Amino acid sequence: MGIRVSTTGLYHSANRRLMDNLQKMYDIQEGVATGKKIRRPGESPVAFSRVMGYKSMANAAEQYQRNISSSRGYLAEAETSLDTAANVLTRAKELAMQGASGGLDADTLSGLTEEVGGIYDQLVSLANARYSGGGIEGSRYIFSGYKTDTPAFTDAGLYQGDDGEYSVEVGSDEWVTIGLTGEEVFQGEVDIFAVVQSLQDALGAGDAAGIQATLDDLDRSIGQVSRYMAEIGGRVSRVEGAEGRLEDTLLTLETLVSEGEDLDLIQAASELTYYETVLEASVLSTQRIFQTLGIL
Repeated sequence: MGIRVSTTGLYHSANRRLMDNLQKMYDIQEGVATGKKIRRPGESPVAFSRVMGYKSMANAAEQYQRNISSSRGYLAEAETSLDTAANVLTRAKELAMQGASGGLDADTLSGLTEEVGGIYDQLVSLANARYSGGGIEGSRYIFSGYKTDTPAFTDAGLYQGDDGEYSVEVGSDEWVTIGLTGEEVFQGEVDIFAVVQSLQDALGAGDAAGIQATLDDLDRSIGQVSRYMAEIGGRVSRVEGAEGRLEDTLLTLETLVSEGEDLDLIQAASELTYYETVLEASVLSTQRIFQTLGIL
């Protein structure tokens, strides 16, 4: 005895095949339009979760890159300020040597005194340098420790900051100390402001012995500033090393994300052509079946 298939059963079966093929075509067309093979979590929960994990890691790496960019600018400003300070201190030493030679008239000594006074003011200004490239953080005093909204020194050379040396995260659990305090840089082993002030006073008084006494301290002042310049150089190297590793990490993550979610357009086009052919054949086959049954 043969199995009798109802007209309703044939209709639903044929309709289901058509809808299945249409859905597959729609999915492929959507993939081609978006360029993504995974568009919703339900399509492949494990693969979707993996891709989202890669993207989260990439977002963290990009934040580290922003930290590095800000740190590089901050360190560059600090290095520029200290380089200029070393140069003006060298000039102060030249003036001290000239004054210590003796036999200078009052007008010459007055000129030297005035120039050293200008050097003192310039050093205070350099010690109160600000970094204005902090984006939403705004302008910050470089040598004030954590008190970045306060000038590091008064005009009289009194330190107003604190001893905070803040660090920046440049990688997962990788930190680089960025901050320098004006107290250690300008008033560490040598109080640079006091030395320059002593030179100015000695020149103003025509005190050759007093001028001579500042020469060693000026050398030590230059050396002190140079040591912190070298320290900044070391920090820059660490930041650049972290930056290079982040670039490699981001490249790897971009590749993994692409492999996980990007659609192979050539393969998709081939599949689309295939399902278009299947759909067309299904339509023709369904029409013939219905015609045979007298439905059409």
